[in-house]
Order: sequence, then C-alpha cells, then structure tokens
Amino acid sequence: MDPAPDRPDVVYECFAPFAHVPGRYEWCRIRSPTHGVFDTFIVLGASTAAPATVYVRDDAGAAFLRDRFPECSAIRVGADDLRIEESADHRVVQGVLRAGEGPLRQARMRLAAREDALPRQAPYGGDGRPVWGSRFTCWGVDLALDAQADGAVVHEDGREERLAGAPAVVTLGSFGRIAPR
Repeated sequence: MDPAPDRPDVVYECFAPFAHVPGRYEWCRIRSPTHGVFDTFIVLGASTAAPATVYVRDDAGAAFLRDRFPECSAIRVGADDLRIEESADHRVVQGVLRAGEGPLRQARMRLAAREDALPRQAPYGGDGRPVWGSRFTCWGVDLALDAQADGAVVHEDGREERLAGAPAVVTLGSFGRIAPR
C-alpha cells in the first residue's frame, strides 16, 4: 500500500514499450499523468543516479525533462528522427535515432526477448535513490524478459559501435512511483 496516496508531489508512471541494454541505452515510451505520452531514447550516465542524456521528439517530452529533470541533457530531435516500435506480442522492441548533437548521432537497435524467456518481476530503485541526479526518487517494478540487442550506434566522434547479441532486457511493461527525495 502506498504510504502517501494523496500526496500531490507523488506520481505514478507507466513505461511501455521499455527495453534496454543495462547501464547504457534505453528505449522508452513514458506514460505520465503530468506530461502525457512520449517517446525517449536515453543514454545513461555513470549510474542511474547520474544525469542522463535524453533524446525526445515532441513538446511533451521536452516539457517533462525541463520540468522534472533539468539536470539532464535534453536533446530535441525531429518527429521522424526518434522512432520506437514493438511487436504485437511485446517481445521485440525496435528503435531508430538520428541526432545532430549529443553523445550519439545515430542508433538503430532491435531488442528481442529469447523465445524461452518467461517474464519475471524486476524491482528497481528505492526511497532516497535519485533518478538521473535529480531531486526525485523512483521505485517500481519491471515485468522483464531476458533479451539480446542487435544494431549499432554512432558516437559524436564518428566511432561506430556494433551490438551483436548484447545482453538486454525487454519488458512487458513497467511502472514507477516518482516522489521527491
């Protein structure tokens, strides 16, 4: 049970599709009661407690980062320059990013759950642990599937990094409780 269900400074958000290469890259459609629904591509910092670089393609995503996570580097790209698609069974997430600034200039990934993968609860976060170096903490649960990532990213210096069967996670959904620390 939520210890403070009526606190106006606490929100619950859902994330789907949500797939990631742990500790590095995340493709996420955020469903926020305060900012609406929008797609993001996230380049994590040294840890989830450090500011991230978040690519967004619309006003809702830009407002979310400005209002909630000003510590992060928010990079706005064109409407066709950030796309996230998922399969009908939610076990495959594909993403494409093109950007003129930031640590990555391109990303193209296919994150696919193993055929034999069964969903498991994957709790994350906790009270007092900051999200992206911000004044907020988040705890929640992912319904996670073991997966692999294939694709490539192009860094700002032009270096191409290939992903071939990299360990990844595809979720069948995620929820988070966002509250001030």
